[in-house]
Amino acid sequence: MYARRRHPRSSASRERILAAVRALLEEGVFHETTVEEVAERAGVSRATLYGHFGSRLGLVDAMCESFDANPALVALRETTDLDLWIERVVDFWSTEEMVLVQLYGAASVDPAARALVERQTRDRYGELEALLRATGRDGGDGLAALAVLTSFETYLELRRRLGRSKRQVVSLLKRYAHALAQESPLREEAPRRRPSHPPRAP
Repeated sequence: MYARRRHPRSSASRERILAAVRALLEEGVFHETTVEEVAERAGVSRATLYGHFGSRLGLVDAMCESFDANPALVALRETTDLDLWIERVVDFWSTEEMVLVQLYGAASVDPAARALVERQTRDRYGELEALLRATGRDGGDGLAALAVLTSFETYLELRRRLGRSKRQVVSLLKRYAHALAQESPLREEAPRRRPSHPPRAP
């Protein structure tokens, strides 16, 4: 879901800052919080925060990188089975749901959140392309349909708006993913040709 990147050297202050950002996101107030308030919440100076992350965008980017250690995401990258891939992507969405709801919700007004969502989308497309190659399937319309099917927005629609359990979400996504793989209900029909008629005799 997120492309693997080289992490900067870890430190206790850096981890405290990231913990503060995560807590503020889960509380739903990060996007109203200044960099100075984040530093105060983490118990570090403003200079220390800027030394680690450089900007507010750097804070969100580091949160994106922190997802890299999520066990579901680590396992997903090694998966070449469609059913397992779906189980693991739902595991990832569910474990990071509280944070991602805030980031996705603020993407329209917060440049840092928008950058994360765009990066996440690119990385997820890359993971899907790798899965399709490994399973001998083509991209194209199948890739686009699976991208919609396994998106965070689809997960939220099923979980929060339609009230499906995590287990039900996995079952539904598997069912529709297999329908896509078999090109059954979502296959585009070829345009019908008009029957040709022999010219009428005069």
